Amino acid sequence: MSFIVILACIAVQWFLNLGSTAYQFQWAGGYVSWMRRKFSALAQGHALFGVLLLVLPVVIAASLVFTIVYHLLGHVGYLVLSLLLLWYCIDAVILKQSSASSTSALFVQSYQKLFAPLFWYFVFGPVGLVLYVTVATLRTQLSTEKFFGLTLGVLDWVPIRIVGLTFALAGNFGAVFKVWAKNVFQNVADNQNQVKVYGEAALSTDSTAFNLVFRAILIWLVIMLLITVAHWFG
Repeated sequence: MSFIVILACIAVQWFLNLGSTAYQFQWAGGYVSWMRRKFSALAQGHALFGVLLLVLPVVIAASLVFTIVYHLLGHVGYLVLSLLLLWYCIDAVILKQSSASSTSALFVQSYQKLFAPLFWYFVFGPVGLVLYVTVATLRTQLSTEKFFGLTLGVLDWVPIRIVGLTFALAGNFGAVFKVWAKNVFQNVADNQNQVKVYGEAALSTDSTAFNLVFRAILIWLVIMLLITVAHWFG
């Protein structure tokens, strides 16, 4: 059912021009301040535990909400809540807002607002999506905390490389694959700019960042559909 939710969410945002960015609220600052006032002694000197202390309550709360909704409203309620969550966490409208002269910064934006959240939702469901978005949001709020950077690097390791291969298929395969093969076994790092490197390598003289990302999204949707059909009939 994940594919149906993804397809419906992207369709709503794309055809109704109903992006989520304008409706998002800044919760991270207040949340971090409150948690640190309550539990500062527990995290003192334990940076990794501090990450878990901030991330796990959000993930557990989301898991409980989805469990309660499923038991009360069944599959329909679960799918509706999943659709609302995914709509809030992604924004396909950023592609429509770009122009033919957009810079390669669109590659990083599309990764943050589309590819990474879609990967975590499709593979791990709503709880996986909440985990990734929570870490990414707190990483922005706590930019000096190296363990948040490391955690985000771990979560980004697989989807960044999949996006690189997708850009290769959607653009200049040889140029992208050369860079991709060189970087594929690098250590975990908080470096989403790798997506920009892959995107720039994939561009040809008659292509734009918008066209490349659009083709990459279509490739992802086709692959997700094939995986879903294989799962249904497997």
